[in-house]
Amino acid sequence: MPDYAARRRDPQSLAHGWEVPLLVLIVAVAGFGAAALAGQGIAAAVAGGGWVWPSGEGAAARGVGGLLTGVPGLGLTPGGASRLPAAWVVYVSVAVAEVAMLALAAGAVLFGRRWWLPNDPRRGLASRAQAAEVLGAGRLRRERA
Repeated sequence: MPDYAARRRDPQSLAHGWEVPLLVLIVAVAGFGAAALAGQGIAAAVAGGGWVWPSGEGAAARGVGGLLTGVPGLGLTPGGASRLPAAWVVYVSVAVAEVAMLALAAGAVLFGRRWWLPNDPRRGLASRAQAAEVLGAGRLRRERA
């Protein structure tokens, strides 16, 4: 008995709702913000000051805001901010981390397009069992040889 429910497409595509795009936007903003903070921490670690990361309520948002406004170290404790290298080193490290995050995001988009969008070409292919049912096992053996 064929399983029609497994082959049935969702009648509402991903583009018609607002929830999925909002979730993607929130994840992207959080991911790129975390990448900026990771770049700041990597800059401090590479320069010999040790790993730094904002701690406390709202410190991560202040840290990202500081990086966007040209004040690296905002959101860190005074001891953590003093361990940061020169601002240009921090921003080079942040740029490298953001490029890495951009590559991950592009990979995620390609993965999502391949697996979840409705025009996926694999959805139109028959399984081995379906091909055997329609064409017959003898014909499949002849075509294979």
